[in-house]
Amino acid sequence: MNKLKQLSGYYYAVMNYLRTPKGRHDAVDYAQAAALIATVAGIVWFIITCSR
Repeated sequence: MNKLKQLSGYYYAVMNYLRTPKGRHDAVDYAQAAALIATVAGIVWFIITCSR
């Protein structure tokens, strides 16, 4: 199996998962977690760079 077919299979599986109610809920949870992590990292970076 070549890489392109494998990647398209993964894409197909993820898109099918996201079409389900649980998949949509999980995607929203992951997006919120990523936003929270980025916000905290930004605040910590700001504090560290401004305290020098």
